[in-house]
Amino acid sequence: MITPFFEVTQDDEFIYINVKISHIRFSATQIEMIVDNELFIFSLPPYYLRIRLPFPCVDDERSKAEYDSKEEVVRIRIPKEERGRVFPDLDLTSKLLARLNENTSSKAEVSGPLIEELDIDNTMDGKPRDVVQEGEAFDWEIKQEIPNNQELSGVKYGFNNQYDKLVGISVTNGNDINEVGDPETTTASDRVIERLIKENIKFDAEIYAADYIMEKYPTADDDKSFQDLLEWKNPLIRQFLKWYKTQGSIPESERTNVMDVEFTKDEQEKMQNLPRRSYLIDASYNQEILILVICLLFAYHFELRETEGDHNIESAWTIGKLVPQFAFLDSKLVSNPDNSDNVLRAAVITCIRRALAYPFHRSFKLVMKVWEDVYYNLRGGKRLILKALLDLKELFRFHDVYYVYDKIWLEDLVAYLISDNISESVIRKLAYDLKKEYCKVSKTDITFEKMGLDKQDGEDIEEDAEIIALNLQEIELIAEESYQVYRQQTNS
Repeated sequence: MITPFFEVTQDDEFIYINVKISHIRFSATQIEMIVDNELFIFSLPPYYLRIRLPFPCVDDERSKAEYDSKEEVVRIRIPKEERGRVFPDLDLTSKLLARLNENTSSKAEVSGPLIEELDIDNTMDGKPRDVVQEGEAFDWEIKQEIPNNQELSGVKYGFNNQYDKLVGISVTNGNDINEVGDPETTTASDRVIERLIKENIKFDAEIYAADYIMEKYPTADDDKSFQDLLEWKNPLIRQFLKWYKTQGSIPESERTNVMDVEFTKDEQEKMQNLPRRSYLIDASYNQEILILVICLLFAYHFELRETEGDHNIESAWTIGKLVPQFAFLDSKLVSNPDNSDNVLRAAVITCIRRALAYPFHRSFKLVMKVWEDVYYNLRGGKRLILKALLDLKELFRFHDVYYVYDKIWLEDLVAYLISDNISESVIRKLAYDLKKEYCKVSKTDITFEKMGLDKQDGEDIEEDAEIIALNLQEIELIAEESYQVYRQQTNS
């Protein structure tokens, strides 16, 4: 059976469901429709649609269905059980689709699934847990645990550590985002070590210094324009700021913390095509999921700002290189370069290090502007995050090689976010926690370990080279001194 494309809208009295049925000869006698409280079923071979609405509907004389031959759409109207009740998230079509193991009739005999999902009692000491407190209580401290016996269980990676052998195959096909020497045998802890070493090797102090001078003292001959990138207006962020400004004119009692975001028809179709899976995930794993969201949004907004909103052939590569979960399959980020035990700070510093080592534009000021974009994106709520991730996802879904990251990370992540596993209060608190962390990061916190340099001739010392730690402030001071000497020489 084929799941058709459909749209769901509402008014005070009715739910309207438009079901697209292309390339078949319509037959009214073959249509079967069932309304059973929250459950709605539509069947017209080869199409079959089963959705669960947020609240009950009824099937009475007000129900109506008609076929629009021009649009090839069956337009269905069913009454709400409670007139005036607002049904939320009707445009999240993948959320409405019923799961495979759910019964299609209230009269069906109940049988237990092979793996049963249990409703977790969300109470503390018998008292209802405040949804806001859920966000406020989120702990960003790195979790310490004894590593599993990887030799017996095998190396896994991706969303909820459920994939293997896929990245290795993509490497043989030319996957140059991957930087893990052997992705199918390298353990999670070794991936972290390998990432830190290769970030130090990749970072080029001379390129960063040159970009710093180019940004501070721009000339007409420069091949990079940092000011244009800093001044560029991000469409998603403008959308949020416009909404936020309107909240100031609304009485406080009527204000909402979540931005009202509408999905386009194309976005709804993309969400409908997501895998419909049931995720049995430990609550502690939500921390890794949120860190993944942070890294993805950073990479997405960096690429968006660097290209001034126009994705290009290099967009997927840039994003993939900036996201440690892609390039190194490093989902924990447990090894923090500044020895902090805060995993959110570790994510911020890791993203900054990678943004100063891989892209064409390498600027600390640009990086901090991107973090501001990420903060506003989070403040817009889950729907605004989904808009960004759906756009990012398309860059990988259609790529001949990089599609592997859509398979092991993005499909599951977007589907999981659409569900109610992560609340809006957690997202909102994440935004505030993130801002607190990135605002505390200074240039002296971003350090790279490099081979010592001969101060007299500037050449690398080949034998017995000393490993020295360079932070951004030190590199900028050296660059400034060199530039001033150069100006004096050219002006004399």
